[in-house]
Amino acid sequence: MRISDRALAIRRVPYRDSSWIVTLLTPCHGVIAAMARGVRLGGRDGSRAALTGFHALSIEIRARAPDALGTLARAEIVEPRYRLPFLPEASAAGQLLFEAVHRLEMPWDARDGAIFHCVDGALEALESGADPLAVAAGSISRLLGLFGHGWRAGDCVGCGTRARLRFVSVKRGGAVCEACGAPYADRLPKAGEAVFAAMADRSWPPRLSGLTREEMLFFYQLGVEALNRIGPRPMSGDVSFRQLANV
Repeated sequence: MRISDRALAIRRVPYRDSSWIVTLLTPCHGVIAAMARGVRLGGRDGSRAALTGFHALSIEIRARAPDALGTLARAEIVEPRYRLPFLPEASAAGQLLFEAVHRLEMPWDARDGAIFHCVDGALEALESGADPLAVAAGSISRLLGLFGHGWRAGDCVGCGTRARLRFVSVKRGGAVCEACGAPYADRLPKAGEAVFAAMADRSWPPRLSGLTREEMLFFYQLGVEALNRIGPRPMSGDVSFRQLANV
């Protein structure tokens, strides 16, 4: 069996002395793993350099059976991102998105390419100098929606009313009105209209220009908290990103 696709290398695990098991996000095959033999020793084909950055790749995987771990036969850079690794805050945001994809369970219809294009578009924005906090906040929210954990922001998750929305429940995944949230006001984060509008925005890239820096950080924190509830452990990339972003 042979697979040819575009890809982003979102994770590398050392195998023996010379190889990696790489996790690849692709538009047509979702998330797949492959053995990159001998790549840690360098080599002349450039595959090590291709797999260690944020580049968009053209890859070929060969496997004996559909359910067998394949071998990475080719990994070539098609859209280089040489600047991004030298931008610490942006690089940390990119790693955070890779971690988010790796911890979430890929939906059955992942082959429509939306998840790949979300992450690839975010990396391109970071490479171009976009605000890393805005990219991280919007991309995490978009990924949560694509993986089936999107926000319900148009009405209250408790009673269904569309009026007087005041709080956010990460556990319930949406907005809470003033009446339903009053008994839990000391535990539920309070949000304004701009944050609710950002939560409801399903476009890509998300329109976050109306958010203040504080509101954008709040929106980012909501997304990370949602990811923390899904995974077995806290998002490790959040700590380094917040330190580098000074938030």
